[in-house]
Amino acid sequence: MTKAPTSRAPTKAQVTAAEDWLININADTAVLIESGWNAAIDANGDFAADFYQNLFAAAPVVIELFSGDMTEQKGRLTHTLAETVALLHNPDHLLLLLRASGVRHHHYQVKQAYFGVMRNILIDTIAVRAGDLFTAAHRQAWEGFFDNMATIMQGGMASAAKN
Repeated sequence: MTKAPTSRAPTKAQVTAAEDWLININADTAVLIESGWNAAIDANGDFAADFYQNLFAAAPVVIELFSGDMTEQKGRLTHTLAETVALLHNPDHLLLLLRASGVRHHHYQVKQAYFGVMRNILIDTIAVRAGDLFTAAHRQAWEGFFDNMATIMQGGMASAAKN
């Protein structure tokens, strides 16, 4: 597992380690990620609304990255997260999705430093929505998943910045 996201672009070795983690994800870890996600998304209310409310409260500086009606953005967030979880069993496609997402986030002017707050808010939102089902093992699985996804996305952002 890689370290939690930092404010600097990852090294090539860190990106390779993150790719290896996702390609060779432990089956038990994948089940924890999937079950945590399913419980969070199946809970009453709107996952994306909860997430963005928590994100904007914790990091108001990121509000400037979003403009207008958030309905479409909320749908994209939920769709993309569902797709990343579904692609746990197809890591080659997951890696392509994450690299492309990193390039898009570079163009959205997302800063590397935002990944840390995103990590905490995302996992906490999943935990709250999943309730008692979300154990310490679920949190650990999600932390590993997010950290490795973020490393690959940050690598994509850094590549886009060079071009």
